[in-house]
Amino acid sequence: MVENMKVKIRQLPEDFIVEEILDENILEEGDTFNLYLLKKTNMEILRTLSYISKKFKIPLKEIGYCGLKDRHAITIQYITIPIRYGKLSLKENNLELKYLRKVGSPLKLGQLAGNKFKITIRYLKEEHLPKIEENLKKLHLGVPNYYDTQRFGSVYRRGEFIAREYMMGNYEEALKIILTRYKKSENRLIKDLKRYIRSHWGDWRSIIRYMKDRGIRDRMFNNIIRYLESREHDEEKFKEAFKYVDIRLKKLFVSAYQSYLWNESVKSILKKCIPKEDRIYVDYICGSFLFYKNIEKDILDIMKDRTFPTITHDIGTKDIKEEDRRIIEDILKREGLSIEDFNKLLDLSKPSYTERRIISIPENVRYSKFVEDELNKGRYKVTVEFQLKKGCYATMVVKRITSF
Repeated sequence: MVENMKVKIRQLPEDFIVEEILDENILEEGDTFNLYLLKKTNMEILRTLSYISKKFKIPLKEIGYCGLKDRHAITIQYITIPIRYGKLSLKENNLELKYLRKVGSPLKLGQLAGNKFKITIRYLKEEHLPKIEENLKKLHLGVPNYYDTQRFGSVYRRGEFIAREYMMGNYEEALKIILTRYKKSENRLIKDLKRYIRSHWGDWRSIIRYMKDRGIRDRMFNNIIRYLESREHDEEKFKEAFKYVDIRLKKLFVSAYQSYLWNESVKSILKKCIPKEDRIYVDYICGSFLFYKNIEKDILDIMKDRTFPTITHDIGTKDIKEEDRRIIEDILKREGLSIEDFNKLLDLSKPSYTERRIISIPENVRYSKFVEDELNKGRYKVTVEFQLKKGCYATMVVKRITSF
């Protein structure tokens, strides 16, 4: 294992700035839509669009956008609105909407070339600065394009995946994770409820009384517990109770497990071509990432254009390399699963297929000098700027910079 420095990257909104790079080839010429620049600070995109929708009386579905961005950041992105709503303008404390020009088509999710980032990394120790500078100089060698922790909000403990339990037929255990596991950031009332459910598992009437006495009206919890109470002797009750789980959550459960399996597959690929002395392991919620200190040019030339698929129920119908099929089989065997087991997920949420780049190479990298960190006495900071293709995590670049 390796030292992964404790750093701070979001102490101020301006510590993390992301700006979309539009794919101009996607936008059609015309005058049916207005293209706007949207700048927001510490605001989630869907809530922001909902606010704009209500303020200007525009149906939410008519506002086009390219991608979801970090909430805790300054984000600069683009949206389209049908021209019939006129030219709009907005300037508030954390939100600015600026008209750019007319276009002939609306923006859709994914229609961007990439993103520009400007990130200030704080809380650096003086003795680590030479190593960090060395890592900054090696960013042209790329960074493994893993799914980062943002993708694993539904994972409460290492190796504990709701989708995996569901696939293995452990419906009660899967449901127990949903109803009893919690994170520190959750509402205290819900945390207390989850503790109570865990200690009174199976005593559904007691749990119903607990929720009633405390005025807990959460629809999902009430529906699931009441269903379990009404089907006390039904062996299928735990599986059937999943019909009351929010469909958005079920999608997150499946994508989290798919993302973990993809990360493990890429780690397996890298182990085959990166010598042990050049490997760097960094812990995360689901296991560990494998980075590399150095990589041979011929290997990088192959890897930078190589993709790897997410595992789905119908992956057998896809045109993928035999080598990749063997990697998938090995990873699933280790998990105690097979491709056929993914068919069971169709009852939960359909797994989505995508081919993702194995290596992300930051472009137009620039960085400042190391200076004293005004927010953390005795520590230093550095500001890094770079561009990434769409679908790549900037936080992975930060992890690589600060790991050695």
